[in-house]
Amino acid sequence: MTAVRIIIAWAYVNTESVLLAQLIHVSSTGSLVLFSPPRVDAAHEAVWYLVYAAALWSVVALVVFSCGKSLTRERK
Repeated sequence: MTAVRIIIAWAYVNTESVLLAQLIHVSSTGSLVLFSPPRVDAAHEAVWYLVYAAALWSVVALVVFSCGKSLTRERK
């Protein structure tokens, strides 16, 4: 959940759009429901969440790499 919050905060800080922040939240929640495999045991579900978390942290790494730790882009 921390990774999603960072992505949402970055989007809001750089666009000041609450709608965009809400759409990111909805797409995150929706993708968990849509792409999660049906009828799996606990071990497979844990692996799914680990893969999902790794993907989100990869996006956070790209944001931090491109924008720095402040999460803001320099405005010219």
